[in-house]
Amino acid sequence: MTDDPEARRLARTYVWWQADETTLEDPRKLLCQILRLGRPEDYLAAVRLWGVDTLREALLSALPGDIDPKSQHFWRLRFGLDDDR
Repeated sequence: MTDDPEARRLARTYVWWQADETTLEDPRKLLCQILRLGRPEDYLAAVRLWGVDTLREALLSALPGDIDPKSQHFWRLRFGLDDDR
């Protein structure tokens, strides 16, 4: 995945403070950043690259502060998850 130009662009855009390769070795933080800050086209790119199940897992395993409450609520509804957590 580290050779994919779109994945590298997303890593540079959303996790700008570390090297692309580092981000893409474990993209959990990147996926949380996309769920928190992402543009619709970047979300769709992430779905193409990692799949909706991986994004859902990133949401469910997010650490406190990784995703703000408003985004948490939106994505839980979008992924068909109950909103109790």
